[in-house]
Amino acid sequence: MTKIALQCGQIWRDDCYYLNQETNACERKYVLILAVNEKGDDAVTAVFTTKPNGLTVSPACSLGEPRAGYFVGIPGGSLPQESWVEFNSVRILDSYDLSLHVKAGRTSLIGQTLPISTLCSVLRCASQCEDISFRALRYIGDAIASLGCS
Repeated sequence: MTKIALQCGQIWRDDCYYLNQETNACERKYVLILAVNEKGDDAVTAVFTTKPNGLTVSPACSLGEPRAGYFVGIPGGSLPQESWVEFNSVRILDSYDLSLHVKAGRTSLIGQTLPISTLCSVLRCASQCEDISFRALRYIGDAIASLGCS
């Protein structure tokens, strides 16, 4: 199977991110690659949401109750509404699993990336989140350093 080149800031569309229990239908989410390990085979991901449910616009970095995330504004393209990156959705995705999703037609790269300055702000905020695993935080810290986020 072809290895997928994962890069920080890439935005992917997952047409079956979760199963809606009421309708029993797959629900789409847009997924941001926050960080990639040095081998390029694991990525730290988080989903976008347009429903703030306690996330703030100002300050853009929300770390308290009821949930943590970062307001990215209106990214444009496939994300035409005010959006937040949800930190409660942070997980590590194996590139092999992503390859299977792509091959099945479930997931696709949308050809859109988050601007580096915005990505750096998201990463700095995420690095302060207590609910993210140590491994994911290590990858996020490495991304902050490699991108030159100040």
